[in-house]
Amino acid sequence: MPECPLCGGARAKPSWLGSTIYDGCTYTYLECEGCGSLYCDPMPSGEVLARLYGPEYQSVLADHENGGEREISYVTRHLSAVHQSAPGLFVDYGCGRGRLLQEVSRLGWRTVGVEFDQDVAASVCRETGIEVVGRDEAHRSLRGRVDVLHLGDVIEHLTVIHEQMPTVIDLLAPGGILIAQGPLESNTNLFTFAVWLARKATRARSATMPPYHVLLATAAGQRGLFRRFGLCLRSFEVSEVAWPAPQRIGLRDVGNVRTVGMFTLRLISQFFSRIGPRDWGNRYFYVGQRT
Repeated sequence: MPECPLCGGARAKPSWLGSTIYDGCTYTYLECEGCGSLYCDPMPSGEVLARLYGPEYQSVLADHENGGEREISYVTRHLSAVHQSAPGLFVDYGCGRGRLLQEVSRLGWRTVGVEFDQDVAASVCRETGIEVVGRDEAHRSLRGRVDVLHLGDVIEHLTVIHEQMPTVIDLLAPGGILIAQGPLESNTNLFTFAVWLARKATRARSATMPPYHVLLATAAGQRGLFRRFGLCLRSFEVSEVAWPAPQRIGLRDVGNVRTVGMFTLRLISQFFSRIGPRDWGNRYFYVGQRT
């Protein structure tokens, strides 16, 4: 079995999540016996990734942007604290529709976005008026120059992380700051435990969905990843957000048992995460420094 992409652990077992089928291929999720994170085996090929993250992926991003204000606020609040000198070069690696770039540019930073697909990069550049480049161009022109690098909901998509993370970190100038945030889909919280129980009860072993998230991390796995690549920890916070449950419900949702059930379960889960151990939750916020 391949080693855990997050903590580097050598031992894994079949996970409760089972597998997903996409485009005729089966992708099995293994569970690391060290950190408890789940990861895809095999990882999607380059051809599959090109189909996954083409222009149509923008519609997927649009479906999940309702909670984006919180993530944008986190970055803008931390910028002045983590970078004491005058605003410099801020890069959002995996910038999506460019909302964060627009907010940071208003604070006086020079901003550049990076996107996997060149057509997507060009489209976001046209829509925002901010420079957005493809991944290859970013690694050619920005290496060692970036003051603050943001990875927002990116790491869970990386299929060759032992090669990709060092390349991404190399964009940072010496002493540069990495701000990363994303889901902890295998981390301890009541909501995830209920999903695990439901999966066990139905004995479902496969689903049909695109393998967008090839890494389903725990807090321990995510911390282990940043340590492995030599970053100096500044802060690491865990919280619990509504996704994938609805953030709010209205009168039209009252008759939908599944929607109301997920919403209620998440509220209860968030309550217990607030009063429970500090690592309970489903989302992390990380600040580290390149030495």
